[in-house]
Amino acid sequence: MFFNNHPIRIISRPKLTGFGDHWGVQLPDGNVAHLTPNGEQVVSLGDFAQGRPIKEVRRAASEQREQIMQRLSLSLQHRGPYRLLDRNCEIYATWLVGETPRSPQVEGLFFLSLIAAFLHFA
Repeated sequence: MFFNNHPIRIISRPKLTGFGDHWGVQLPDGNVAHLTPNGEQVVSLGDFAQGRPIKEVRRAASEQREQIMQRLSLSLQHRGPYRLLDRNCEIYATWLVGETPRSPQVEGLFFLSLIAAFLHFA
């Protein structure tokens, strides 16, 4: 059972298709805010997991709780489009918890693409 003082944390699970992980933010009530191609959503932990294992990526600072909940409210009121390179689930999750928005998976793919291009033209 989750209580309203549950720590806010970035969590992940394996993507349903393809490779990599899907990120979300577990909220104080245990539900998970995440961004999909259908937009921002708040779902139960079970709906987020989709039968896959959940990992904690990291916890948000407890003093950020109010700001995180304000950002969530704003994002649900002013929904934006999903974009793989600059507005994906990782970028949304890191922004939501007050970190610099970034996507380690996209950054890794970009880096591997640069290496492959360098090796191809070397």
